[in-house]
Amino acid sequence: MSLSSQQNFDFLIKEEPINYKELLGKYLPFWPWFILSVLLSYGGAFLFLRYTPNIYKTEAKIKMLEGSQKSAVALELSSLLNQGNLKLENDIALFKSYKIAEKVVRNLDLNVTYFTQGQFSLRQEFDAPFRLHFATSKGELNKTLSFKVTPRNAGYEITNTQNGKSIQTKGFTFLNPTSDFPIYLEPNQFSKQKLIKDLEYEVKVTPVSNAAKNLSNSLTVETDGKSSDIILISLQHPDGPQAQKVINNLIRVFEEDGIQDNQLVSKRTIEFVDERFKYISRELIDIEVEKRNYKKNNNLSFVEGDVASSIQLKSTKEQALFEIETQLLIAKMLKENLNSQKGLELLPSSIGIQNANVNESIARYNSSVLEIEKLKSSAGINNPAVQIGLKQLGDQKNIIINSINDYYKQLQTTRNQNNIAEINASSSFESMPEKERVLRDIDRQQKLKESLYLLLLQKREEASISLAITQPNTKIIDYAISDETPIFPKKQTIFLLALLIGLAAPICVIYLIHLFDNKIYLANDIEKINKVIPILAELPSYLSGSEFEEKESLVQNLEAFRTLAHNTEFVTPYQENKQGKIFFVTSAIKGEGKTFVAYNLANAYAYLNKKTLIVGCDLRNPQLHKHLAESRKSNKGLSNYLYDGSIQWQDLIINKQVDEYSFDVLLAGDIPPNPTLLLSSERFGELINDSKSIYDIIIFDTPPTLLVTDSLIISKYADTTIYVTRSGVTDKELIKYSSKLFQDKKITNMGYLVNDIHFKRSYGYGYNYNYSYNYGYGYGYGRDVEKSSWVKSITNIVSKKRKKS
Repeated sequence: MSLSSQQNFDFLIKEEPINYKELLGKYLPFWPWFILSVLLSYGGAFLFLRYTPNIYKTEAKIKMLEGSQKSAVALELSSLLNQGNLKLENDIALFKSYKIAEKVVRNLDLNVTYFTQGQFSLRQEFDAPFRLHFATSKGELNKTLSFKVTPRNAGYEITNTQNGKSIQTKGFTFLNPTSDFPIYLEPNQFSKQKLIKDLEYEVKVTPVSNAAKNLSNSLTVETDGKSSDIILISLQHPDGPQAQKVINNLIRVFEEDGIQDNQLVSKRTIEFVDERFKYISRELIDIEVEKRNYKKNNNLSFVEGDVASSIQLKSTKEQALFEIETQLLIAKMLKENLNSQKGLELLPSSIGIQNANVNESIARYNSSVLEIEKLKSSAGINNPAVQIGLKQLGDQKNIIINSINDYYKQLQTTRNQNNIAEINASSSFESMPEKERVLRDIDRQQKLKESLYLLLLQKREEASISLAITQPNTKIIDYAISDETPIFPKKQTIFLLALLIGLAAPICVIYLIHLFDNKIYLANDIEKINKVIPILAELPSYLSGSEFEEKESLVQNLEAFRTLAHNTEFVTPYQENKQGKIFFVTSAIKGEGKTFVAYNLANAYAYLNKKTLIVGCDLRNPQLHKHLAESRKSNKGLSNYLYDGSIQWQDLIINKQVDEYSFDVLLAGDIPPNPTLLLSSERFGELINDSKSIYDIIIFDTPPTLLVTDSLIISKYADTTIYVTRSGVTDKELIKYSSKLFQDKKITNMGYLVNDIHFKRSYGYGYNYNYSYNYGYGYGYGRDVEKSSWVKSITNIVSKKRKKS
């Protein structure tokens, strides 16, 4: 059956379903790579786990308490305005603030780290047998210092790693810092480790600011749920006890900061009362002097009471007027204090103002001032929340001032009314001497100042008691607790990841190899590119080795070419009593094995009792003579016949005897300067016609089609063109090129042959045949020997076989 030249030719690669067997076959031959990769990955994982310190999570729970100075109404109002969440956010920001972190660093000396040399790297020690401190008298540290401390018999040997200078201490205490060693060194009484002689410690002292920033960044502070007022403080650290110390100290510093804020209000109240004491004391003295002088000047000693009813009525009015005057003085003092403030300062609270609105506004204002101060320390003055809070504080202050003004006007109105009532009550005392009335006015002023003095003294005592009370604004639910299981590294996860990496790495490498590999290896590769031109055969590689293996490969080689000879019948069937068939054996480039295929195909046809002629038609690079162990220069051939009209090609024939069968060989001859011109001559056509009448099979070893046009010029004479490709050598683009030649009808009746296949490697297609004899071809250009050595091996085996026979 021959291929029709009119047949539609489709070069488009159609999308086909995934061949999982083929896909699996691409990776299975590389199973040693997978095992090696997995072993290396597991080894890396083991080393990683061996030398990576475990990280533990330490967590504490605390509940934030509202200030006791807030009323139930104020708390409910804060809840409605969602100010509770805002306060929690402020508390969280304060926990992570630089201010708090700096105090913790200084308390625990977190800016000093200790290391000992491990097997491959430095190992941090959290319980060193000595403590090192930076000498603060040398100023604030602004760069990292590093020292090596080695205990000796008589003391420490300290080395400054920056300048290499060393000193030897007398004893195990160093309290005399110098410019090169601005440190203190003393034993750690709380350490559980013993001091080991000659064990070298490396100690690094970093600036407190850097350590505080690192601590602030490493802390995780969050609420335990959206609507919860419980705060979770966690720290991931390689040493659980050290992390517990850090978190517990952080909570203590936070509580102390809150207590200090609460005490600021009491301190401000005491300061206010102390200032007012000075003025009231002077006023009382002045009133006493005035009263004494008045009595002395008017010869007064004691005045009897008037009528009981008149006295009672007047006393009632006077008492009311006295209370009003007291409130007016307190309101005036508070108003003067507000007006004298230049910034946002705390206001004195609970000083005797009998107005709930004013007292509540002052308490809310003081609470807001403290919260804004905390937010400023953690977020900065330019924070939008701080700016909004400052504006709100200004509004609250204006509200307080307006409230006091309104209250002051109300008191004045009430006082005026009481003055009128008192005047009416005093009309009954017109008969009372004027001196007695004046004296009563002086007594009233004296009592007023005395009562105010006593009131302020009472408020001062109350503020002092509040100052002495150190109630924290937090309730500790759980102190810092470290997990027993490390959160990193997790062994199961690391080993699982190592397994995945161990499997994925070879897969990626193999995938990239296949992705960038543009060579053909099996017939399947050609069929993916071209589905029209048939595949005539797949020829295995020749396996060199022992004599037995070489004999087996020879048998496989002969069987492979006999199969090729049979398969060519499907392209151009052989007909008895007809002229011989012309076979052109060509390839795209040199080195793909076309000469060897042509020679062995002739051998196979001779074995099938076909009268066979093989012609070396590659006049530019003849190779056929190597298979006959002949010298190219000493044998004339096709080129001599085409050039010299007196020479007959029959005279140039060499008979090749192989066992009991033989075939004829016409070598290429001398290399001519114009091979194309010779092949285009009439004598080449005469050779074709004459040989077809004599031989059953005529095989031409033609030049590569991509390099020269010789094969295309004479392709019209071919009944069948065997296009040789080589596994692992022929590029896929060359398959497209050869298919284009067929499409353009420059080559007819073409069939592909895949040469030099190493089936034991399978090339990812699932082939792993043992080619003994069931289509067990074994041929080719040995992968690790030259092409000529293959021919020599076959020649030697044939010679040995002849000798034995």
